[in-house]
Amino acid sequence: MIYQEVMLQNKAAEATDAAPAASTMITVSIDEKPGVQAIENTALDLPPVPGEYPTVSRDHEYIRHGTLSIIASLDLHDGHVVARVEERHHSREFVALLKDLDAYYHPG
Repeated sequence: MIYQEVMLQNKAAEATDAAPAASTMITVSIDEKPGVQAIENTALDLPPVPGEYPTVSRDHEYIRHGTLSIIASLDLHDGHVVARVEERHHSREFVALLKDLDAYYHPG
């Protein structure tokens, strides 16, 4: 329902040529993805070879650098993304994202 409500607010603001809803109301969607593998290729990508390999090829070997957590927010009015990549997955990292959001938006 929240997505429909935001869509209706944005359409109403466009129809009346009023100030966009994003300037008066903030609606963000926050998501997190813990345990993302951080990997590095050991060799450069191989370019396509006409007649043999139609796409870019990649070596099967890679170096593991552990796992990371991605925490991101999406402003549903204007599409602005605030994201963090963290080595840990604790409440402190989530609070840091909230502080980033607080710094991005005007205090009013």
